[in-house]
Amino acid sequence: MDDGMKNGNSDMTPERLFTAVRLSPELRGAVSGMCRRLSQELPFAKWTHEGDYHITLQFLGDTDPRNIPELVSALKKSAADFGPFTMSLRGTGVFGAPSAPRVLWAGLDGETDRLRELHSRIVAATEPLGFRAEERAYKPHVTLARKYRGEQGFDSQYLDALTREESVLQASWKVDEWVLFATRMHNKPMYEIVETIKI
Repeated sequence: MDDGMKNGNSDMTPERLFTAVRLSPELRGAVSGMCRRLSQELPFAKWTHEGDYHITLQFLGDTDPRNIPELVSALKKSAADFGPFTMSLRGTGVFGAPSAPRVLWAGLDGETDRLRELHSRIVAATEPLGFRAEERAYKPHVTLARKYRGEQGFDSQYLDALTREESVLQASWKVDEWVLFATRMHNKPMYEIVETIKI
């Protein structure tokens, strides 16, 4: 288990866990630069920390720390023979009310079928341990910001104009690992790596 957990939770308080694919370090930096520019024009309440950019695979929720070793073992087996694949960022969009969205996101392209297969393998591996897949459809994305706070209604055409020339929204990266994250509310970055799993 990664050293990071040693600093996190030494008692038996449940860990809030999820699995995710991270953006490459170079891409995380480039996306952060784009978001600094966007934040000057788009009044969202909270912009994602550079270290937290990711694509969620499965949200696992509150987990007894004593069960984490068994979980990690199951996760490693789920993708032991999976192999690397390539993902790309592609465009932006929002979730929530069009005039006051709750999430600003970057979309995905590339080998999205492989991403969905990895998601399915993880869900299948964690179900025998008592974890449940979310009922809503899997919609992979990268969250950039949350809670629009503008005095004027949000304008998706303005977002398109702001991001049209952003080369980072066409950038690709090789996915050769994924992570088990623990949430550390109010920390920056907010997500701490429990385990890194190579594929």
